[in-house]
Amino acid sequence: MSEVAALNRDVAKQQPESVFESPLDIVNEVLLTKGEKIATLTRWRLNILGELGASNEGMATRGYTGRQLTVLEEIGQAEARLKETPHKDTVGAAP
Repeated sequence: MSEVAALNRDVAKQQPESVFESPLDIVNEVLLTKGEKIATLTRWRLNILGELGASNEGMATRGYTGRQLTVLEEIGQAEARLKETPHKDTVGAAP
């Protein structure tokens, strides 16, 4: 029998990089609304941009610049997928 994994929604939304392996994992997370997913991706992007900005200011960083750029690309892909997905309340609605 498989177990359902619990998601700490607050941590997932505030520190997505500590919960999700990839921004693309957020797209399929059933315990977050579409709005929460978009906000979480935005927060993740801002966290990375803040880290990259700090490195430009000469502050010590973790040295993950290559990985950060990959994650930024994945955030864009995840956002595009979410935009393609209709809201649940519009599914089956007459055109």
